[in-house]
Amino acid sequence: MTAQVRRLPGQGCPHCRAERCLYEEHLNPGLHENHRCAVLNRLCRAFDDFVLRADVMGLPDEQAQALWESRFPATLAKEGNCQDYLPGDTTSFPDCAHAVGDLCLLAFPLCPGRCPRYLEGWARGVAPKDGFHD
Repeated sequence: MTAQVRRLPGQGCPHCRAERCLYEEHLNPGLHENHRCAVLNRLCRAFDDFVLRADVMGLPDEQAQALWESRFPATLAKEGNCQDYLPGDTTSFPDCAHAVGDLCLLAFPLCPGRCPRYLEGWARGVAPKDGFHD
């Protein structure tokens, strides 16, 4: 009979979310654009481009807002598709099971389990001293 060694889950570690390790994001929040939801990135770029064009054309804010609201459904249809989209259980956009705020969990490595970064005190309800939290 051979015994199998199994890794312990990272459950309880503040860096582990849906079996993904967010340690790098916690170290440098916002540093890696590839950690962000691709759909939200594309929509933000489309909005920024629209604002620049509206500003160059001298559109009043109310007119620019009305124009954006009328164009948004077409922009969403064009930029809002993701091959990895999985409906979530939220009412917030993009309502994807892989989204945590503006982060895409699929952009992070799988959690290695109880690794050296595992903060077991967190699992007992004691906040870690290093300030990492979700």
